[in-house]
Amino acid sequence: MSKVELLNWLLFAMGTLTTLVIYAAYRKSSEIIRPARSTALAFSPEQYKLAFEAVEFFTADGVRLKGWFIPAAGAESGRTIIFCHGWGANRGETLRDTWFLAEKGFNLFYFDFRASGESGGSVSSVGYLETRDFDAAYEFLKTNRPQAAESVGVFGLSMGGSVGLYAAVKYPELVCLLAESTFLSYNKVVANWGWHRLKTPYFPLVALTMFFVRRKLKADPEPYSPLYSAGKIKIPALFINGDHDDLVPLPEAEKLFGLCSSEKKQMWVVAGASHAKCAEVGGEVYRGKVAAFFSENLPEPSPEPAPGAAKK
Repeated sequence: MSKVELLNWLLFAMGTLTTLVIYAAYRKSSEIIRPARSTALAFSPEQYKLAFEAVEFFTADGVRLKGWFIPAAGAESGRTIIFCHGWGANRGETLRDTWFLAEKGFNLFYFDFRASGESGGSVSSVGYLETRDFDAAYEFLKTNRPQAAESVGVFGLSMGGSVGLYAAVKYPELVCLLAESTFLSYNKVVANWGWHRLKTPYFPLVALTMFFVRRKLKADPEPYSPLYSAGKIKIPALFINGDHDDLVPLPEAEKLFGLCSSEKKQMWVVAGASHAKCAEVGGEVYRGKVAAFFSENLPEPSPEPAPGAAKK
């Protein structure tokens, strides 16, 4: 083989490899913003003998979201927990792990993010667009269930945790926040996903994937990351993370916890739990810690004095 032929072969090989990398990155960007989903919910309030109302509402950009409002068991309550599920999941999976809180005296409000479960929309942004979904859910609660919205806490899992941190800064009247398996930054969790799940280095595949994600979303999701919200959190916060989590490694979870500026914060590491599996591994201990956190930090609102009542 002559030098010219060898050079041509090398150029062809490099061109082919570059094309394959670009194609793979483009495909992976589509998988991120268009996650596979099942509209059939495997878990519902009926399975846990909970009274509920199916609700639907629209986001500011016109996406129809669906959810459940589950009243507290036993008596009316003014305290409600809004639940934010993870990427590629739905409200039923979150219900499966948290339904017991209805028996502890809390109203529970679950909804599917866009492009998830039974909600509309076809594009997920792993946190950026989903902040609009939280806005719509919170507004629905305040408008349609004002008595239940007097004392509101947030439970967020993974992507939902990032939305929860962002919401806790945007809405200072929120009372408390539980963030489970919540990533430090959008760029970092995509890099972890690329390395641990796909065994690919950040450069060039993950970097190219992020480039295509930003082009398709016409926005950069990174500024909505918990990295930029944690330092502004003032309300009581509980961070939960597994020590076998490859998408949110423990050092990153600990860094996020350290950044949180709340004077009343705590972190619980679930031994042996992988990503979003803390409830499954933690079992009864998990249920006890979650219930205790909300019982302590999401109080029943004080009744307003009757008109004309003497002030003490």
